[in-house]
Amino acid sequence: MKNENFLNLSIIIPTYYPGHIIHKCLDSLPNNSDIIIVDNGNDDELKKIINEQNNKIRHFIIGDLGLPKSFNYAVKKAFNENILVTQPDVVFEKDAIKNLIKASDKYKGAGLLAPVIYENDMYSSFNSLDLCLGKNGEIIKNSKVKKKNTIPSGDFCVEAVSATAMLIKKSVINKIGGWDENIYTYLEDVDLCLKLRRNNFPIIKIKNSRIDHIGFGSHKHENKNKFELSRNWHFMWSSLYFKQKYENKNKFLIYFMRNFIKYFFKIVFCVLTLKKKKTVLNFMRLRACINYLIIKKSNYRINLLK
Repeated sequence: MKNENFLNLSIIIPTYYPGHIIHKCLDSLPNNSDIIIVDNGNDDELKKIINEQNNKIRHFIIGDLGLPKSFNYAVKKAFNENILVTQPDVVFEKDAIKNLIKASDKYKGAGLLAPVIYENDMYSSFNSLDLCLGKNGEIIKNSKVKKKNTIPSGDFCVEAVSATAMLIKKSVINKIGGWDENIYTYLEDVDLCLKLRRNNFPIIKIKNSRIDHIGFGSHKHENKNKFELSRNWHFMWSSLYFKQKYENKNKFLIYFMRNFIKYFFKIVFCVLTLKKKKTVLNFMRLRACINYLIIKKSNYRINLLK
């Protein structure tokens, strides 16, 4: 793949103290493409890793701004029309990127193309995210829709994909307005897919493009407990924001109260049963509800340098 022509491709990788895991990702990328690393952490170890690479990498230190702002920033800096967004814990298999580019020529009307995700050599449940839309574009929950986890026989359309890896054209990003910068992380990918679908852009998974994803491997191992706390806070905050953005006021209030009450009583139960870890994680979800209520922005980040 290193000898293939990827001069019309810009690759965007947002990072926040990724540690050594990014080595494998960078090694799997073509060295004649435009590679952009958007560093949210001013990471000295990352700088060293970049200097060791033969790839021509452009490294931007932007401060701790989160995924959507990182993506939008990098798209403005990208030289090319084809934009491949990925994560530090992703490894592209042989010909994965080449097959995505070929598919973009085949499916000219597509809004987004994504590779098939494997985790620990197993077909991942993250290959398709359920996102059911009503007649007017509103989100509807359909309990009859079941997430399929079977390996497809060919390319297939999906409702939404995760931000693990996605190929999208710069012109399409500009048309739909890019990523929602009110979100720090989590559900920014679903939000983007919803924008695409509301603008009649299909989202297609490409069968012969495969990536290996190291689950929750985007950060240093010693920071994983702290990231677990942050992850619970952010997922709850983003879920509330997403619900308020796309649902009516009554549905949002019901959703908010249900989660507030649920996590309050979960904390009480975990305290009584001496489940310390679950107590803390449930507290982070409840804290996110409270923070959202008092209009705290999605910028919470535990200081990993302490």
